Amino acid sequence: MSKSLGMMLLEHTPIRLPGAIANPATFEFPMAYRTVPGAWTKNVVGADMSILESYKATARALVAEGAAALTSNCGFTARFQKAIAGAVGVPIATSSLSLVPFVRGLLPPGKKIGLLTYDAMALGEIHFNGAGWSAKDTPVVVAGIEGSESWSEMAKPDPTFTVAMLERDVGVAARKLIAQNPDIALVVLECSAFPVAAAAVRRETGLPVFDFSTLARLVMGAVLPRQA
Repeated sequence: MSKSLGMMLLEHTPIRLPGAIANPATFEFPMAYRTVPGAWTKNVVGADMSILESYKATARALVAEGAAALTSNCGFTARFQKAIAGAVGVPIATSSLSLVPFVRGLLPPGKKIGLLTYDAMALGEIHFNGAGWSAKDTPVVVAGIEGSESWSEMAKPDPTFTVAMLERDVGVAARKLIAQNPDIALVVLECSAFPVAAAAVRRETGLPVFDFSTLARLVMGAVLPRQA
């Protein structure tokens, strides 16, 4: 059985645009997907602990099916990272927020990380701590896409996205954040929908951009056997 990356999905219809992490064609390795019963944007973003057992059960099921590592399609799942990790015996990285400690080590002196998220008002220390770091000792500035068309779509059970929509909304947030913080040297995209727009953000800002697909490839690169 080929080793796969198991992805725990929200109940919403997944985004399967080119470059989306829920699109199996995005990656060079096998993917396995399972929906987490009861996991919707509203309660995951709100850190509703009543869905933790559903996450644990889904994680166990994916591992039983052959997943060699696990991730999710919502960066706010970092809130549950440690508890889910305790339920399985494979590497797990539920959120691209897990990249921040690594990215911090790449920063030139005096520079900052720009963190783009689905909702900056909802994202905070509880999520950062779940991913293994704190904003108290990390030079990070955060901005979200609140009020945008993409933000509204993400709350719908069956969202409708286009590449152009995501590029526009994420691009607006990126440009504004960098204009307000010209000392940003690296960008991390929290939201699992944002990899669709990552190339556009790189072009527009000229900065390195890290996202969920970066995370997935990093984890699986460590798990999969090297080809001769």
